[in-house]
Amino acid sequence: MIRGLVRPFAAEGRSTSNPIVPPAAIEVRELIHRRIGEGSRPGARRDRHRLALCIEGGGMRGVVSAGMVSALERLGLLSAFDAVYGSSAGAINGAFFVAGQAAFGTSIYYENINNKRFIDIGRSFGPRPILDLDLLVWNVMRGPKRLDVPRVLESPIQFHSLATDTASGRRVVFRSWIGEEDFLSSLRAGATMPIVAGPPYEYKGGKCWDALLTEPIPARIAEEDGCTHLMVLLTRPAGAAGPRLSFIDRVFILPRLRAVSVPLARRYAARAREYVELLKVLSTGRGPQERAAVLTVAPATTVAGKLECDRGRLLAAARAGASAVVAGLALDATREEKVLGLFGPERRRQPAKSR
Repeated sequence: MIRGLVRPFAAEGRSTSNPIVPPAAIEVRELIHRRIGEGSRPGARRDRHRLALCIEGGGMRGVVSAGMVSALERLGLLSAFDAVYGSSAGAINGAFFVAGQAAFGTSIYYENINNKRFIDIGRSFGPRPILDLDLLVWNVMRGPKRLDVPRVLESPIQFHSLATDTASGRRVVFRSWIGEEDFLSSLRAGATMPIVAGPPYEYKGGKCWDALLTEPIPARIAEEDGCTHLMVLLTRPAGAAGPRLSFIDRVFILPRLRAVSVPLARRYAARAREYVELLKVLSTGRGPQERAAVLTVAPATTVAGKLECDRGRLLAAARAGASAVVAGLALDATREEKVLGLFGPERRRQPAKSR
């Protein structure tokens, strides 16, 4: 199946000399194709490179990167990666990808949490948070859309999830776990959007909010860890202005965030500048420290917001993410048809597992 879906660039009838695509980004594409063509496996490579998948989140906008990892899964590309890094919803998407359940996990957005049980703006006036992450992690991900945690923990592909420590204001990275509850707790901590998802989540002696305050696009950490090649999955279109302060941000989130940490509130208010600066660097095909080659994949347009509940828009966003992967890897329309077929009614049930 892998060789039938992923072919060398020449077989697609596309040129890898497109001046719009940085040479370093093409290098990442070629590494992925070469590894799949050779049947390369994590921990038993013929090359000395270290390829990381870096996944942005963004609340319900994370459905875009969920669609992206679903496409990578359908194309049989999981084995090409040595490590997966995820921020916020991107970590949850990455966990389902490493578990071989990416399409299954993507359906959570438009089948299980696009409702008032999970998102309710009206709860901003009461004690419960707008986003009920406990419902997602402890009900959905241990119930109807159960994540195969043992498979993630046993995988030769190293998994990393990011969060923000509210006491220090610094990024924290979770890399090792003891069992299913510990792993899910780390995902819960790393997905806790400030204020919207409630107070900081207590985990391993610290209190955490999600990484949107420190590293919403987990590329810097992958490069710091020595990864030589990065495929970065974005949930906003290329060239986007980055996060903008909404009415809810100004009147609801920022005042409450200041009560916990003035420095974090300042960073939240100014995070768009850092975000845009990082995107400019990544668009050159290089990492923040200019050591790693980078291929960025972004949707063509913005389809879903961070509190999106409309099923149609969520499905469209997942499809936009899948299409972006096909374009980013320079594959033809036949491949796009295959990955877009993931999001129909016939894909709603848990896929059979193979170990």
